[in-house]
Amino acid sequence: MTGPDDNRAASWSLRRSLTRMLVLAALLPVLVFGVALLVGQWQRDRDDLMLRLSTGAQSSASTFDDFLDGHLAGVRLLAATPASGSASPRPDAELDRLLKAYPSFLRALATDAEGNIVAARGASGRPAARAEENAADRDWFRAPRDSGLPHVSEGYHARIYGDEALIAVSAPMFREGRFDGVLQASLPVERLVRERANTLRRRGLELLLLDRGGRVVFASSNLRWHFLDPLGALGADILRGATATGQVARARILPGLLAGDERAYVDAVRMRTGWTVAVIAPEQRLLTPSLPRLGLMLGLLAATMIGVLLVLGRMRRLLASNMGRLLSSLHGYALGGTMDPSQLSRMPEELQPLAGGIGDLAARMNAAYGELREALDQREHAIADRTRELSDAVAKLDRLSRTDALTGCLNYRGFQEEGLRLWQAASDRCDAFAVLAIDIDHFKAYNDHYGHLHGDGALKRFAGVVRSALLHADDVLARQGGEEFAVLLPGATITQARAAAARIRERLREADITHAAAPLGRVTASIGIAAMAAGEQVALGTLLTQADAALYRAKSRGRDRAEV
Repeated sequence: MTGPDDNRAASWSLRRSLTRMLVLAALLPVLVFGVALLVGQWQRDRDDLMLRLSTGAQSSASTFDDFLDGHLAGVRLLAATPASGSASPRPDAELDRLLKAYPSFLRALATDAEGNIVAARGASGRPAARAEENAADRDWFRAPRDSGLPHVSEGYHARIYGDEALIAVSAPMFREGRFDGVLQASLPVERLVRERANTLRRRGLELLLLDRGGRVVFASSNLRWHFLDPLGALGADILRGATATGQVARARILPGLLAGDERAYVDAVRMRTGWTVAVIAPEQRLLTPSLPRLGLMLGLLAATMIGVLLVLGRMRRLLASNMGRLLSSLHGYALGGTMDPSQLSRMPEELQPLAGGIGDLAARMNAAYGELREALDQREHAIADRTRELSDAVAKLDRLSRTDALTGCLNYRGFQEEGLRLWQAASDRCDAFAVLAIDIDHFKAYNDHYGHLHGDGALKRFAGVVRSALLHADDVLARQGGEEFAVLLPGATITQARAAAARIRERLREADITHAAAPLGRVTASIGIAAMAAGEQVALGTLLTQADAALYRAKSRGRDRAEV
């Protein structure tokens, strides 16, 4: 039996629960609105930061591209202008004019067609020091020579007036239609990025410039890298997330970018030169403004909590006495008693529906149990129907997984399963069994000449031609991969297999699928034949190996033939 101490403990537990719920009900709106304001402000701050990052990255990429395009245009124009003399591919006076027109250049030089440096001028108007006599292995020489187009190089070190970090813009020179050398101008990285980097730094943003290989061309002082440092996996991640100029992308948050190893937001844009500009902002920039707002919200919650507790002190005492009377009455009712009307009338009107509703609880529970059983029965029928539908879907999926989507033939998996089944049946009956290994001749040349779209069409037509040459319903055509096909001929002798191969080649000739890159001007096929005579026991793998070997002989003996 339950004693008075147990009743008192239960009533206190109920009062504590009620107190917690009332406190929660009072504080929840304040908390929700406070959090909503904090989150809303944080999102606005974040959207503003994302916009700054995106705008900074896009404008930086455009600025760098325009700067490089302008300087590259000057080099390209001078390279396309015939030299004024014949002593060298490019007189010093012309190099001096280029350096004067583009003060950002530190040095200009010209090479002959072999990469030998024949002229070099510094920005001061004096002959520039040459760190090397031949530049044939430099990418600023190789790229214009091989492509015939102007080129922006990767970053590199050179000793001109010190140990400078440079990039090179270069253009090919031609004389009488032949490559005659390269005109190159060296541009200090600092002159390219200094103004833009300072602008971003004043806005609290960092600049990272990467070359095509993911090496550092420039990194702000708060970043952890220096010129030509490889970024490894992190750099590859930044390059993958970069967007083209003019495209909008969402900035990502990455670790390990800043010198302090804290996380940072990064927005990367791919330049027209193939380089990547990344503008970076520390994650702390979003967290710092939120701390004063969080303190204000906590103060508001504390003030609200004090007021609620003062009110609850009074309400708790009132509820304690009424809940005690109600619990006492419920205890007697559970043992078979009834509710005392005088007790009910003295309770607050909020608790009177509870007392009146307890009497209906048992009947409602029985009705609810009946409805639950009915719902469970209906659910079991629905589950059974869905199980059948799922089984049908699985069977359909299995069929699709064994079929080549392009040609409608069996794929490699279907070929293995069907081949083993047919071979086993033939072995059990001591019946004959033959295999044809087929390869379309010169199909790579077909794809190279006509394109893969026409190549797919040719594969479909080829599969249709082979099917038309098969006479029996249980003959199986499979595409093992690429232009390789196989035919299973249950019950076929070696003579019948030869005839089937001849029919295939004849139908292929009649189809006359044009192949301009083939010796005969049409699509042909080489066929390897292997067969198991009736009463023999030859493993399927052995038959396939023999057919492949025969196919190899057919191709080595000139193609467009069948070999056993």
